Amino acid sequence: MVSEDCPAVSIIVPIFNEEESIPDLHAGLLHVANSLGAEVIVVDDGSDDDTSELLQHCRGFNLLRIPHGGKSAALAAGLARARAPIAVTIDADLQEDPAHIPHMVSLVKQGFDCVHGIRVCRQDDFWGKRLPSWFYNQLIWLLFSRRFRDINCGLRAALTDRLRSLEWKQGTHRLVPLLIHLQNGRVRGMPVRHRRRKWGQSKYATSRRYKVSLRNLLSLRLNGHV
Repeated sequence: MVSEDCPAVSIIVPIFNEEESIPDLHAGLLHVANSLGAEVIVVDDGSDDDTSELLQHCRGFNLLRIPHGGKSAALAAGLARARAPIAVTIDADLQEDPAHIPHMVSLVKQGFDCVHGIRVCRQDDFWGKRLPSWFYNQLIWLLFSRRFRDINCGLRAALTDRLRSLEWKQGTHRLVPLLIHLQNGRVRGMPVRHRRRKWGQSKYATSRRYKVSLRNLLSLRLNGHV
């Protein structure tokens, strides 16, 4: 069970208008969290559906509500609340299998600053998700000479202090492994199972993300910050 004084791991879940996903989220995370002695911090990013009301009934979840500011703002708020030396981030739809979390945490304990998922046999749209992701990874390689197979995967484990040291602006969440690498941190990718989304569409995946992603990359290359 989770120690109230000192959890071993902080699992942070940004969530926005995901009322349909909450039963599966609760069932999918609680066993893993208890096996690790982890706290689960669910950050409601200003949802205007029944997300917050449903989360209040999820035993073992620590609910934090913030005004809607986007995924990076939600993750930053969760990190500010985290009490453990290792933090895990995962998306609320659980398309990335949380069963991989213990192995990722063990790799951080072995000395890696950040372990990020590499989605195997991705189950999402080719034109809207997989092709832009491939292009983004190639652009990072061209600009920074660092090859990532899947920098956008939301499932990651990292030292909490490393994550807190980043400047959390809009879109920072997409670049976490690269930013830690540029701080001379040890970064490793790990294959993770990817599952088809069961409910609705991703609320964070809007067309506006393309412009923000490119702007952040160019700013990081030219100015040294996102």
